[in-house]
Amino acid sequence: MLDNLQYLILVTLSFLLFVAAVWGLVDALRYPDDSYRAAGKQSRMLWAALLGAATLVSFLLLGGGIMSLFGIASVVVVLLYFVDVKPKLEQSGGRRRRAPRQQSGGW
Repeated sequence: MLDNLQYLILVTLSFLLFVAAVWGLVDALRYPDDSYRAAGKQSRMLWAALLGAATLVSFLLLGGGIMSLFGIASVVVVLLYFVDVKPKLEQSGGRRRRAPRQQSGGW
């Protein structure tokens, strides 16, 4: 019984890592490269590659292999993005890709 519970916990953690890695990858791609430079972080391409690798590894480890060396490295990359990089990107101006809309017409 305890083995089944342990396996269920590991599979659940593996699934959560996969979801977080996909979310981080999509979120990292939404910021322009200028935001990374303004935040003093590595380039968008590097973070996309790291999070893409973490997504691939977490997908391959969905059976509960999160405690492997690659699983732990994926956890570290995803946590580092959400704890350090993402807040700095938001502080440095966020997702400024288009000019603000002008209000036309009026009263």
